[in-house]
Amino acid sequence: MNYASYDDLAGVIRTNLWKIPSDVDLIVGVPRSGMIAALMMAEYLNKRCTDLQAFIDGHALYGGVRGMNCREGKKGKVLILEDTVNLGFSMDAVRALVERVKDKYEIIYGTVFAEGAHAKSMVDIYLTDNFIPGDEDWFYEWNILHHGKNELCMWDLDGLLCKNPPDDSDLVAYERYIKDPIPMVIPTYPIGAFVTYRLEKYREITEAWLRSQDVRYGRLIMFDAPDREARNRYMCAAAYKARIYRNNPGFLMFVESDTEQAEQIHVMSGKPVFCFENGKMYK
Repeated sequence: MNYASYDDLAGVIRTNLWKIPSDVDLIVGVPRSGMIAALMMAEYLNKRCTDLQAFIDGHALYGGVRGMNCREGKKGKVLILEDTVNLGFSMDAVRALVERVKDKYEIIYGTVFAEGAHAKSMVDIYLTDNFIPGDEDWFYEWNILHHGKNELCMWDLDGLLCKNPPDDSDLVAYERYIKDPIPMVIPTYPIGAFVTYRLEKYREITEAWLRSQDVRYGRLIMFDAPDREARNRYMCAAAYKARIYRNNPGFLMFVESDTEQAEQIHVMSGKPVFCFENGKMYK
């Protein structure tokens, strides 16, 4: 399990700023995640920054592309930046888009993470090479919840897909809330399985809400007990989730909303757990 956080991203950028030519006038981020890296870099270097389409259209977030401080009549130097490059398909598409304006500027291409085996050859600048032979799957904090491999992951539900409900000791308030909870992270790709401490008797309500949010998933695993007292006597939430995760070896990661539970699930299962609350990967 390879993982990089926002802190890792910022750290790689900070320690490799020397690789960015000092005469770069504008940093252009490739949406969406490339914008995160571009804005971080631009703030550190006090450079102008914009997104790819605004650059192509002749606009910028700060002052406008046409207002770049071009040196002695020369073309302005532009760094087009991705957060990661792997197979290079995205960068090829970017180059095709930039084709119509490439004669107006001196353009260089860069990435923070050169992830693929040949990624370094696809850019002019890379800040770090994180290619691992035979193990090319990387998860990043900024895209982990919308990663295509979430079909191989188990997810918590309350506190992640929706705001945590009131404690189910107040049964009336609890049942009223879970019929239409406040949405939070709605996944882009299908989720392998949801593992929730909600009781099995709330399956119909839960499934109806997931359908209303167009959430796609393989399984919904709920706690099979007659009531909350029986459930709580039998097993705590972390132990319950860890047991299911441990007994399903085909799942490569658990996404948990709560920090304390995330650490406990990792310890009890011996498998990777990503914590939504603190952005940490326990592995």
